[in-house]
Amino acid sequence: MREILTNYFLPLPNSQKTNAVAGNCHGFQMNQTSSHSRLKVYLDTAESMPQGVIFLDGEGNVLSVNRQFAQALGYEPATFQPKTIFQVNPHFNFMDWKKRWVELVATGHMALETEHLTAAGQTVPVRLHGILLELDGQQYCQATVLGDADESQEDLFLARFCLDNVREMITWVSPDGYVFYANKAVREVLGYTAEELSTMKVIALEPGFTEEDWRQEWRQVKQEGSLVREALRRTKSGDVIPVELSLHYMNYHGKEYKMAFVRDIRAKKAREEANLLSLKALNETSQVIYWMLHDGSLAFVNDATCEKFGYQRHELIGMKIYDIEPSITQKDWEARWAKLKAAKSLEIDVVRKSKSGEKIPVRVHQNYVAHEGKEYNLVFATDLRDEIKRETDLQAKLSEIERLKEQLALENTILKEEIQLDQGFGNIISRSPNYMPVLRQVGQVAATSATVLILGETGTGKELLAKAIHGLSDRAQQPMVKVNCAALPENLIESELFGHEKGAFTGAFQRKLGRFELAHQGTIFLDEIGEMNQDLQAKLLRVLQEGEFERLGGTETLKVDVRIIAATNRNLEEMVEKGRFREDLFYRLNVFPILNIPLRERKEDIRPLVRHFIEKYNQKLGRSIEEIAESVMKSLEEYEFPGNVRELENLIERAVILSTGKKLVADFQFKTNKSGKKNAFKSMEDLQRDHILEALKRTKGKVTGPGGAAELLDMNDKTLYSRMMKFNIGRLDYAA
Repeated sequence: MREILTNYFLPLPNSQKTNAVAGNCHGFQMNQTSSHSRLKVYLDTAESMPQGVIFLDGEGNVLSVNRQFAQALGYEPATFQPKTIFQVNPHFNFMDWKKRWVELVATGHMALETEHLTAAGQTVPVRLHGILLELDGQQYCQATVLGDADESQEDLFLARFCLDNVREMITWVSPDGYVFYANKAVREVLGYTAEELSTMKVIALEPGFTEEDWRQEWRQVKQEGSLVREALRRTKSGDVIPVELSLHYMNYHGKEYKMAFVRDIRAKKAREEANLLSLKALNETSQVIYWMLHDGSLAFVNDATCEKFGYQRHELIGMKIYDIEPSITQKDWEARWAKLKAAKSLEIDVVRKSKSGEKIPVRVHQNYVAHEGKEYNLVFATDLRDEIKRETDLQAKLSEIERLKEQLALENTILKEEIQLDQGFGNIISRSPNYMPVLRQVGQVAATSATVLILGETGTGKELLAKAIHGLSDRAQQPMVKVNCAALPENLIESELFGHEKGAFTGAFQRKLGRFELAHQGTIFLDEIGEMNQDLQAKLLRVLQEGEFERLGGTETLKVDVRIIAATNRNLEEMVEKGRFREDLFYRLNVFPILNIPLRERKEDIRPLVRHFIEKYNQKLGRSIEEIAESVMKSLEEYEFPGNVRELENLIERAVILSTGKKLVADFQFKTNKSGKKNAFKSMEDLQRDHILEALKRTKGKVTGPGGAAELLDMNDKTLYSRMMKFNIGRLDYAA
């Protein structure tokens, strides 16, 4: 139906769809469902046209003719007899008409010179112009008979055809606000059909536009003749499109319309938004940024430039480089420009002059940019005053640093031991002679690609040893992937280790890479290896032997380069004897075994570990604990720690939580030791340690100098430091 509006700029009243048409045009015998039928108005318009008009269907049947057509052939309209085009045109047969119909459907119009048969049986020459109509989903041909005086009519049809096929959106709106014409571009962009648009008011297409807004705009357009404004258009899907409206008042045969040329400005808005955001970013940054033309004049400056040099923006725009860089001449600038143009970018240190006359050293990063036929120098400038001041201050302090170097070295040694205490093995803290062989083994095996099996009780820090091995190896820059074989469900561990393909099992919606693939060229740490079932042990053995596997549900064999470190607190040899662990896998894993000794065999590490955990949880929990009673420390040293280092850490964390002051509150509630033995007699080393601690407490931690512990003990400063290191004495041991 909207094709009618495409070819006739006439206001069609909005009404319900009709299955038939009744009107003045002869030939249509249809039921009228509404007195305001758009089709009725259309046919009435055809009746009023000065040219003859005939309406045909695809089979060549004559559906209707207007009065002028009937009379031109010598008929009275009420007695028009021909029922097909073949009775009107002696040169047409059914096949001829079908060819013409295909042309009409393809192009939307047809034109031909032919002859019509009058009622008296005579032929008269005629020129026809036909257009395709779509009425309620049916296609029809409306053919107009053109005479010599109707040359402009064919041009009008062509203009209307072109109007409907231009890319710009065009709408005509009646004074009551209804859309009675919308070209093809409107329908394509907004997604509505012609029928839907013909029943809509224009305010339904523009969010926030009210009836009152429409009336005011109508009056303004009628008074001024035209109006241009930006607006919004809502699509059928609910999207909102920014548009520019060019509105024009039209009076056509005494009827008023508002014609709108609607331009989609989404791309324009996106460019404007990008430009605004770019400008805002330039002005929000603290970086000095400005653009210069090839003659050395400033074309753009950001806010930071104005603030840094004390100018208003309008003062800087157009200013030459010579005005803000005192040492440069025009000749210097020309040489610099030539160098920049050749190199495309330069970095130099120069001096810029502020409005107040202050000379500011800056480092400028210059970039050659050609844009829209012009050449620019894009400059990023960094104020060097802070950097110069830092360098000056640093030089001034070098002599002081040198003077205190020896003393600082001694103090720094103690500080490092208190904070880090890791002997180069990551987070491993130990001073126990018993633990040194373990660390030596870590150092020996780290540089190789050998498989390592770490054995030891729960809580001894097997994972820390694995991390140390990885960190000291040539794979340190690659990932170390951890798999806890005991924590993963048995039905998931194979997928976790080797990955799976999409559809391998219920819930496998996409391919997943396994831990072995993720650890390629790195290390995989298999914790609690003794918990792995025997089916997976066989697949793991294949990876160890051949370095290959398949994903679950896959057929492709994948190659990996992975170093394996395994750990367990179980007795694997005993499990092998009982048939619960594959013997061949055990020997593959047991290439380089490391036994991580329990805490009860490295008692010397309890004090440094306690200090480490106190500092750790001071930071984590916001505490400031500095003191721990010697009796508390002794009780920890006498306890056998079945849970090892992990148990010690848990005890200290709980104690820090309970402590609100500077002293550790500890009520550990455990026996002195499991055997019940007590130390009734102190060794000479214990007596020396207690003596040094007492001296440090009396001097409130002062080690050297007048009134220090070394003077009180009548010892050399370096000797005292050496004894403190030997007895593991740290600040927390003697803090007041």
